[in-house]
Amino acid sequence: MAASYTILGRIAKGGMASVYLGRMTASAGFTRIVAIKRLHPELASDNEFVAMLVDEARLAGRIRHPNVIDTLDLFADDGAFSLVLEYIEGDALSALTKRARMAGEPLVPQRVALSIVVGALRGLHAAHEARGEDGTPLGIVHRDVSPQNILVGVDGVPRVIDFGIAKASGRMMTTRPGEVRGKFSYMAPEQLQGRPVTRQADVYAAGVVLWELLTGARLFTGDDARAVCAAVLRGEIAMPSTVMPSVSPELDAIVARATARDVADRYLTASDMLADLEKLERASDDEVGAWARPWAAERLNERQKLIDSAPSSRSSLVDVMNDLARSSSDPALPPAPPSSSADLAAPSPEPSSSTLPLPFSGPVRPASSASWAKTPVLLVGAAAVLVLGVIGVVAGARATGRAHVAEGPSAPSQPAAASTLAAPPSAPSDAPAADVPADTATPLESAAPAEAVSTPAPASTHPPTKVRRAPPKRRPRTPSPAATIDPRAYP
Repeated sequence: MAASYTILGRIAKGGMASVYLGRMTASAGFTRIVAIKRLHPELASDNEFVAMLVDEARLAGRIRHPNVIDTLDLFADDGAFSLVLEYIEGDALSALTKRARMAGEPLVPQRVALSIVVGALRGLHAAHEARGEDGTPLGIVHRDVSPQNILVGVDGVPRVIDFGIAKASGRMMTTRPGEVRGKFSYMAPEQLQGRPVTRQADVYAAGVVLWELLTGARLFTGDDARAVCAAVLRGEIAMPSTVMPSVSPELDAIVARATARDVADRYLTASDMLADLEKLERASDDEVGAWARPWAAERLNERQKLIDSAPSSRSSLVDVMNDLARSSSDPALPPAPPSSSADLAAPSPEPSSSTLPLPFSGPVRPASSASWAKTPVLLVGAAAVLVLGVIGVVAGARATGRAHVAEGPSAPSQPAAASTLAAPPSAPSDAPAADVPADTATPLESAAPAEAVSTPAPASTHPPTKVRRAPPKRRPRTPSPAATIDPRAYP
């Protein structure tokens, strides 16, 4: 089941898109607050900007790292594409430092500054090393590393965001020759000159961010973009300690190497710069979060009001189980109507697989399959039928045996046969032996006549008199073929 999204309000605006606070709703009433990046309406149908947004989703989706914002979804709605990102309680580094300056604290604590840059470098290195599904390196270069694109959460974790203009292999939209993308104040000289850029351009930008955090000032300033570009190309960068004496010589050396104008003098990878910074004392995540929390409080309160004012749908146990039932049924069937308290109270004439009984206090367990639920009943029924069949066969055989013995013909000229039946087995008899094939005799056939034999009469000189026994009053029964007694066994 695809998730649905509800926009609660706008929380940021950029040159090509706005970022909204949204709520994602999935099955069983699962909800999550997300950030939704949506192209401006006038750019929604522009092929170039649509390609940039789709490329951003594809590239960011290949990066899995705690210091990179997580991309959750990309969907088209109302003629525009929207990128769904994880929502972080925090704000951009640029917004946090701006509020701190307005509150009279222009300088970020050095240990906090080092932790923020270290986290950003870790995220950048993960992006630089990202690979496609086939294992081929993507060659991602962010190209827009700046305080605006480093998000610091109140959890103290910095995250790199916005890969919209990132350079990578396989992009639908490529930069044309001589085209420059990014913010001039954080661009490496080779990027400003329109030359091919590598991951070292991101290292340069991270060095500029570190310089500004350590000094509390902007590195490149000017009246317009041309003046800023000229300052970048000159490459005249003062040591941070000349502006802030508390900066150590080790930090001066790291910043100088990261912002070297010549690529050959610069750190080769973000990991190399990270290795030098990790030797210095840094703040913990809790300390970074404690610094960011007061400067992000105002924005977070505004966002919380948006969340509280938006109606939220709560799912009952019936809704949850109906979602589960629909997931196992034919997907072509229409969805079940939403349940209500009236539905729970109304009796149901026919139980259905998608109908749940009234709520109960016990734990919720998945309903058993109907075929498995009927199996014990079918087994018991089959066993009962089998037992009753056997009993009926035995009873029929016995009744048929009695009937044959009691109603069989008895001629006066055959006293020997009668005396033979009446005599005990050890007595001699002149009657011929019964001609019964051995393979047709059964226990029922050999045992049934024994119950119909009368008790032998006492010895007498008079001829034996046969006593007829009244036939039992029984309902006529058609003897079973399996229990039929061969009449040849009785003369």
